[in-house]
Amino acid sequence: MSDLLSVPENGEIVILEEGTEIQDTKAYGLGIDCHSKFIQVSVFVKKSLKFYEYRREFGTDWDSLVFAKKWVLAVISSCSDPVPDMSSSPLHYCIESTSTYHMPILLAWEGAPSVVNPTIAGASKRKTDVLDARLLALHDLTGVWPQSYVPSSDVKALRVMISERSRYVRESTAAGNRINNIIIRFGLTIGKDGSVVKNSNIRAIIENQISDSPSHMEGICPLSIPVDVRRILRDEYQKHDYAVSCAANLETQIRNKAFSMDWETASGTLPGTEMIRILTTAPQVGETTAITWLSHIITPRRFHNAKALAAYCGLDPSLKVSAKHVTSTVMRGGCKELHHALTSAADRMIRRHNEMFGRWGYLLYQQTGKWKKATNAVARKLAVALYYMMLTGQPFSYEKYNLVKNMSILNIPVSMLPKLNPDFKRYIRVLEEKGIMTTSDLATSYLSCELGSVKGLGKKFFITIKEFLSNQQKYRNLYNELTKGDIENASSCQN
Repeated sequence: MSDLLSVPENGEIVILEEGTEIQDTKAYGLGIDCHSKFIQVSVFVKKSLKFYEYRREFGTDWDSLVFAKKWVLAVISSCSDPVPDMSSSPLHYCIESTSTYHMPILLAWEGAPSVVNPTIAGASKRKTDVLDARLLALHDLTGVWPQSYVPSSDVKALRVMISERSRYVRESTAAGNRINNIIIRFGLTIGKDGSVVKNSNIRAIIENQISDSPSHMEGICPLSIPVDVRRILRDEYQKHDYAVSCAANLETQIRNKAFSMDWETASGTLPGTEMIRILTTAPQVGETTAITWLSHIITPRRFHNAKALAAYCGLDPSLKVSAKHVTSTVMRGGCKELHHALTSAADRMIRRHNEMFGRWGYLLYQQTGKWKKATNAVARKLAVALYYMMLTGQPFSYEKYNLVKNMSILNIPVSMLPKLNPDFKRYIRVLEEKGIMTTSDLATSYLSCELGSVKGLGKKFFITIKEFLSNQQKYRNLYNELTKGDIENASSCQN
């Protein structure tokens, strides 16, 4: 529908297209800029057609946070006109995710928070706590940011344990690296044959050399390690063993915690034992990866679709478009822990390339020559698969998986392509030798990444075929004009 607007000066009628509703302003806006010792609160309230701001600074002890909420509710209820109904919906507010300083506020205020990364909340030339809180209040008023999902205490405890286990694993690795670094300085190069902490034979030799009475061993540097350094090395071994022990204990606690919790699907919940069993049916996904996934995803209901989840995992590129052309792609950061877990699984799949995801990723790497691009692409497919597995509560299966996109391809013999685009001419012989006789075969081979290892098909070929697949309507028009001209020529010859 269109609205009609009559211009009184000349009687002309201007047709206005129907506008698209973007968003409605809320009854109030509430922004919080948080720090370790204080929070800056800004409240926007409506009075007739004007907005008024009330701001105040509060401490971060529990009583101050509780009082801050009471103050906010008092401002909204007493200074708004009309007064919003606070009983029908939870208190909404926009708050920066500053380290962990925002978490006590979420616990004290509850409600419907929008937790925003300060780097994307809004940059300005002037920056103060008051301006930050005011901008966040404006964002809350206009609904710029969606409501954030606040994890339960059990999920937060699981995340803390996973983080601690990762810290101990890093410390054990660092201790092993330090040991190898130190012994090399004194001619002990045995670390080249294996780990100085995990290989029992190598460790036994080093422990002999750093003992109070080291013995001479064949093939080992005869120079003794100084007594003071031996003490340091023994301390490093103790640090390593302690870190390994703590990591093992935490791994058991993490496993027990995740298995004892219930996890949501689209239609209900599943016990942890069943959910983890389902997730580990995906290729190269073990219990550790499955638990990491659950601790961050929590529930598939958080995400509108698989694309939103892929973005959360840092596996969905942001496109920069100018004049309707993609000028660049930037991979968003996303959740670092999930991104690392999924790309590590993808890396293993591509290296082995003994199943569909791995073969597809390996062929993509051969086609593009970019390992990181291939691992990100496979990781994205794995993330989408895990999303639907968690959503449906069903194990992984390749049965209905189609890696080739459903595209409406102009299906003609490849020998006709040079007539539509001369750039194809040099590749026709190579394609026909590989048994690719039609453009449908060509599209299938390209999308399944089977052309990467074919000799004679270089970078320019892949640019050309990508342009062909992206501009099907253009090629259909060229083909129609070509065939129409051939028919007219044939008719004129007959006449």
